[in-house]
Amino acid sequence: MNNISKSLSGWLKKSSVFLLFFIVQSLVFSIITLSPYLPQTALLSFHTGLTVVLLTIAMFLRRSEKGEIYWPVFYVFFVAGAAVLTSVLFSDDLLRLLRQTATTPQGIATAKFSESILRVIPILVLMPVMGFDWRSIYLKMGKIRVWLPIAIAAAIVFPAFAYFSISTSQAGVLEKLLPLWPWILLFVLSNGFMEELLYRGLFLHSYEPFLGKSVSNILTAIVFALMHTQVTYAAQMIQFLVIVLILSLIWGILIQKSDSLWGAVLFHAAGDCIIILGAFASI
Repeated sequence: MNNISKSLSGWLKKSSVFLLFFIVQSLVFSIITLSPYLPQTALLSFHTGLTVVLLTIAMFLRRSEKGEIYWPVFYVFFVAGAAVLTSVLFSDDLLRLLRQTATTPQGIATAKFSESILRVIPILVLMPVMGFDWRSIYLKMGKIRVWLPIAIAAAIVFPAFAYFSISTSQAGVLEKLLPLWPWILLFVLSNGFMEELLYRGLFLHSYEPFLGKSVSNILTAIVFALMHTQVTYAAQMIQFLVIVLILSLIWGILIQKSDSLWGAVLFHAAGDCIIILGAFASI
């Protein structure tokens, strides 16, 4: 009976932690998912306040004997919030500085690069400030023999699939896309690196002491899929989200098995070719 009670207690605690982390991480990224539905000023005010609150909680927990174990997670929540806030506040300014508008392939790629760089830089700066090594967010080579073959296979399969899918309904696709390859690479590599770092690199290690590897991966995959509910390019939203969820789980497993972000980054970039090749071909 005691073993049953302990198992039930452990399950309830783990479930409560899962729910807490899910809610907080979803709130951190809510400025992305709710942007089509709520005024930008209100979202910015909420997100700014939330980011300050998360930093305050993290610093309080760091000094608390009972809550000290949770402070790294809440600090990561703060870092993610600060990264997203920085990109929302300044990505348009960087786009204007580069004299681009998001109406051409060059402008779309530049917009993605500006958004990505403004999210990546705060992460790379704020994590070491509190003693976190970049390797704790999987920024290391890891097991190259694990991730490199998978990344190479993805880099061949996904762009080829995208090209042949488009070419069946549109003539002259190769001639149109070939001159745009630098912008295609800029877009998919910027987005792949930024999203893997922001959604998985930051959170997988932080969650694992509380949830274990598998559940941590499931949690980050669910949040990542939900962050794509606002996209406008998906004809069948449910099918799209299921595919995103499955890919997210695969990318998380690849990160954990290879102990590196790079395989998932390249795999993710290759997967984005399905979307970006179609988008650029239609402009």
